[in-house]
Amino acid sequence: MISRSRRPISRLSGFTLIELLVVISIIAVLIALLLPAVQAAREAARRAQCVNNLKQMGIALFNYNDAIRTFPSGYIDYQNNPNNTPDLDMGPGWGWAALALPFLEQQTVYNAANFSLDIRSPSNGTAVLTNLEVFLCPSDGYNPEPCILYDSTFSTPIITVAHSNYAGVCGWEECFMNAGGNPQPFYINNNDPNDSPITAGDPTDGIYGSGITCGFGAAGIGMFYRNSNTRDATITDGLSNTLAIGERCTAHSPTTWVGAVTGARCPAWMAALGWTTPYTPPSACQNTGNGTAYDNADFDEALCLGHGNATHKPSSDNPLWDPDVFWSMHPGGCNFLFADGSVHFLKSGIDPRTYQYMMTRAGGEIISGNSY
Repeated sequence: MISRSRRPISRLSGFTLIELLVVISIIAVLIALLLPAVQAAREAARRAQCVNNLKQMGIALFNYNDAIRTFPSGYIDYQNNPNNTPDLDMGPGWGWAALALPFLEQQTVYNAANFSLDIRSPSNGTAVLTNLEVFLCPSDGYNPEPCILYDSTFSTPIITVAHSNYAGVCGWEECFMNAGGNPQPFYINNNDPNDSPITAGDPTDGIYGSGITCGFGAAGIGMFYRNSNTRDATITDGLSNTLAIGERCTAHSPTTWVGAVTGARCPAWMAALGWTTPYTPPSACQNTGNGTAYDNADFDEALCLGHGNATHKPSSDNPLWDPDVFWSMHPGGCNFLFADGSVHFLKSGIDPRTYQYMMTRAGGEIISGNSY
């Protein structure tokens, strides 16, 4: 009798529903763990590009200084009374970044602009709409949207210009009061309980923010202001202790490399809670209790200049009524170019005195090397 061996019946392999759910859960956990690392790596790359932008600007400013024997003006204006606030500006308004274009390998754009004419002149239409990568921080999600600017009536747009993420440092006092490089001595911050009353006719009274005493004149001036001609010798605080250029994101206020557009206003998108979407027309802005973005608008100087002090540290205010301060989309602070060409990330928690002292070029303050 022939015996026949029986082959075992094989069982079909596969996942049960529970096993599949477990695998999906594990994958989800791994993605959740990996995503922050990927985002952090991307932000590190964007921040590195921003640092490189500022370093390129630093090289351009030094080359400009070597050629012209002075750093470029904050912006150029035909009225040259340092006591006049920028609501009296006459133009043409070209700013420090536009003046430095040949030293940023942008000679073609420089040649396309007629610097003897106002920024708003139709013959400058092509130049002022040119986006330049060196002025764009990759962390700003609104790049490269152009800036739509309105006049003081906030009725119709007067010009559209190219965007930027970098503003020149005007000093510790609000740029409106310091546009001509002569800080006005009768200005106080009415929202700051630490400000002392200003005595009329007393130019020595300068208590501002957190009880910090600051003088006026040279002690309140930064690297850039209207018709400035800053030279190395005038930066007596030291190049390594003086801020030159800082970041400003579109979510805060419009900024442009072309300069201070004559007659234009600079709204403060962060003045409202929640923040106003950038470039919202005045008619569509909501008042959430602090006025609208245009109620808090500054004049043309704020489009290319910025200030900082003990009460306006980098990326720290919310809501933020002043459009002419420094704020970035990098977590925790802003990148700044110093007058010596170095770039440092200043945190929102920086010592307020140190931050205010670094805004001026000849304040005479002592800054600790480990304070930022």
